[in-house]
Amino acid sequence: MILKVSENEKGNRYVKNNRIPQLEISEYDIIVKMERENVHMLNYILEAEDNIMNIRSFEGDYLRVIATKDTVIDAIRLLESVKEYIDLEIVELRPNNGKAN
Repeated sequence: MILKVSENEKGNRYVKNNRIPQLEISEYDIIVKMERENVHMLNYILEAEDNIMNIRSFEGDYLRVIATKDTVIDAIRLLESVKEYIDLEIVELRPNNGKAN
């Protein structure tokens, strides 16, 4: 199963058993560890998939990607599949706080 991470080094939980917890959350931040110079290539790859996620910004060494509750599983699967071309690691999934930045 692709989505099997349940807790990261910060103790934050995210996808477990391929399911998102049932909460009243409309968007999620997917935090990705990757090299800044690879974000351009990631953008090109993700443009092929319409309306699944939005690349927001780097927060220190981590890229913040946003996805709706309806597309977050597809977004994570797509990011996992990109690992064949770009060295990246999904380190956290968290509810979006309602802010774009």
